[in-house]
Amino acid sequence: MTSRSESARIRQLLQGLTEDEILELMRMISPKFAPADVETRKKAVLPDPNEKKSTKKYENFKASERRYFEEAYNENSVLWKPLTIEDESDWLNNHPESGQTFGDWFTKEYPQHRVNRQRRTIYILPLGPFPPGHAGQSAAAAADGASTSAGETEAGGSSSDRGATGGAEGGACPSSRTDKVLLSWLQKFCQCFFLGVDVKFLDPVRVREVQCKTRINEHTKQWQLLSKDILDYLVTKKPRDAICLVAVTMLDLYPSDSWNFVFGQASLVTGCGVFSFARYDENFYYIPRDRQKAKKSELEEFNMPPVTSVLLLRACKVMTHELCHMFGMKHCIYFSCCINGSNSRDESDRRPVDLCPICLRKLQEAVDFRLAVRFRAMLEYCTKESWDSGVPAPPLEAFESFKTWLEKVLVFLEESPVAGSEESSQASN
Repeated sequence: MTSRSESARIRQLLQGLTEDEILELMRMISPKFAPADVETRKKAVLPDPNEKKSTKKYENFKASERRYFEEAYNENSVLWKPLTIEDESDWLNNHPESGQTFGDWFTKEYPQHRVNRQRRTIYILPLGPFPPGHAGQSAAAAADGASTSAGETEAGGSSSDRGATGGAEGGACPSSRTDKVLLSWLQKFCQCFFLGVDVKFLDPVRVREVQCKTRINEHTKQWQLLSKDILDYLVTKKPRDAICLVAVTMLDLYPSDSWNFVFGQASLVTGCGVFSFARYDENFYYIPRDRQKAKKSELEEFNMPPVTSVLLLRACKVMTHELCHMFGMKHCIYFSCCINGSNSRDESDRRPVDLCPICLRKLQEAVDFRLAVRFRAMLEYCTKESWDSGVPAPPLEAFESFKTWLEKVLVFLEESPVAGSEESSQASN
């Protein structure tokens, strides 16, 4: 046991260290992450037997839904695999976390994060340079905008032909103006992911209106916005009927001076968050040799990367990740899951698109949907033929593995424990 004098000496030593040095010391002394065992995952997904409300609801689920949640402690599950560390730089190796069981979430977070008649809307606020007319636009209007010629310009920004010529990885959108529908595609994905919740855009806001601190990253030479200042701004703009308000931006973010960058940041207390698509652009890390100094005007200019299938998939994942925090959900440590923490784009790419059974159990409790209906909605999103002829279908090549997984899940939900039983008939309805 550490004596009082030793404790005082430790505090004195820490006062002489920088924030980075303290973080490095914490990494050295923190225990290394070990995958959760079966018993731990079982306790994490099942309701607390002393909590009658959640226990009764669980018992009233269809047999197929209970079997899906039981995949959390099925050692031979073909749908989910426990989270493992693949690189020394991975999130949990550098930011040890204790996890959040369904019981923890239900007790502490459920009351203020459940959807009800007064709070059932996710609001999205575009921040900084986005394509003109990009946000708050109907899908039909966005489709009309796609026919605008590449040589035209509109108020608030210049046109770009990067979407037309940037047919890089994942299949770029064929027209330079169809990048206007990016947020419409994200809106529809969120409506499927958070089935039963309204998703709406607010009017775009320029960086100067937020008055957040900015800097130029010494490694990328790109502008960055201080995410903490953005969160403070969002609190003042949050509508009364909002479940949450999130800002989306094509500019890079940083949470404090000691951090290199952050993909996004959210506050479970205020229900506000911000995330960036900047580092999901394949060209982000390209620094022109003749770039002597970044221009302040770049904070307000339109600089949209080509909307490839890969960028859209990454954008969907980071958006739903941050929105899940808005429902009181902490990083998952049990499975490879949509809401795992990540330290790099490679680690983020390894995350699956959907929530694991433990985290999905929380979202279902907050929103109240049937699993099969939600999975079918997401499968339709990933199927090009299901898109209405009046709405341009997104580039979906990068979604193929997710589509295959969804098909496997729906087959699993339609299987009956006993062939020909009454439960089997109900599960397929």
